[in-house]
This record gives sequence, structure tokens and C-alpha cells, in this order.
Amino acid sequence: MGILKVLIADGSDDFRLALGNALRGTYSVRSCWGGKEALALLQEYRPDVLVLDLMLPELDGLSLLQAAAAEQLHPM
Repeated sequence: MGILKVLIADGSDDFRLALGNALRGTYSVRSCWGGKEALALLQEYRPDVLVLDLMLPELDGLSLLQAAAAEQLHPM
């Protein structure tokens, strides 16, 4: 198995930066601030792990999870 891919979706720049910096080097990390961008990254990046704020701008975390489930954007 290769390096795990992590997607961090959180509206806080400070949190995204701190967590991303802590994980980089061990994991492949992408991050975004809003729900719509997170959904697009789920489709494109196909992360193994999603760190998700439930109160995201544009599309809240629960709606994002529902959309991802509907599109079967979960690991195989």
C-alpha cells in the first residue's frame, strides 16, 4: 500500500495549515476551505481519509457527506 491520501476540509485557515503541516511527510495532504471545493476534490483526489468540519462555507459537512455517498465517493 502506498502513502495514504488525506483531504482536510475546514473553514479555518489556521487549522488547515497546522494540521496539514503536521501530516505532510507522512501522508499526501490536500486541503480546502469550502464544501463545494471539498466535493470536487473528493471526486478528483479520492482521499483515503477526510478530516471534515461540519460547518463549512458553501456546503455544510453533512450535505457534503450525503452528496459523496450518493456519488459513491468512498474508498473501494
